[in-house]
Amino acid sequence: MVAIERNILKYCYWLDDQSLAMLKKQMEGKGIEMVRAERNPCETLKIEVGYAEPHVWDVICKHDAAPWYRASEHAGENLVTSTSPLEQEYEQFLETTIELSPFKPENLLSEEELKQLATDGEYLSRQPEGWGKFPKEMGEAIVQGLSKMTGKPFGTFEKLLITWTAVHANFVNKRYRAGKELMDAPYSVSDTVHISSCCVELFNLLGSKEKALLVRPCIGAVIINALKKDQYYLVCVASSR
Repeated sequence: MVAIERNILKYCYWLDDQSLAMLKKQMEGKGIEMVRAERNPCETLKIEVGYAEPHVWDVICKHDAAPWYRASEHAGENLVTSTSPLEQEYEQFLETTIELSPFKPENLLSEEELKQLATDGEYLSRQPEGWGKFPKEMGEAIVQGLSKMTGKPFGTFEKLLITWTAVHANFVNKRYRAGKELMDAPYSVSDTVHISSCCVELFNLLGSKEKALLVRPCIGAVIINALKKDQYYLVCVASSR
């Protein structure tokens, strides 16, 4: 288990149905309520112990997070996050831990650099079917909403999707990394308002074997008050231990 003195905010697990049922019963016996996510898997980050069942990914994350979930080795499993480590018997299901990081990149990438990442062959071989396939009117509503939120023009959804894609791509083909003091972790290459589906990295849907990832929250996670805007989080991958 990752040492608790590192000030870990969340422990993230993937449980099958039987293990989840057993955990619920154990928590009930301790007087701890496990809260069920209703619309967004990141809702689990707001509470002491929460869980997201498979269908939750398709509620409001159908066209961005859900394709990654379905393509991952955790498809059909239940996400559980906790502010404290679960009992020893669940250690085998631990996927990541999340903590605050002081990291800040020297600068964000240019449009050309983002495009190069988004069209990288190694990344495209991993991109799941359905990623970013928002209906036209939904894509337009997203950029209009972001324009109102930021008070400035936001361009087209197609342009925004390039940045969304580039962020994930840097965790597949790691062109941009932090320094050795942060385990050479690949990092989110944009700001929060240009990021979608940070859960892909927070809960390691990519199956990364990196020791750590530096992840900024997506705008959805910030809107629901699960994470802080533009804050980097150090995500340590349990399977790399």
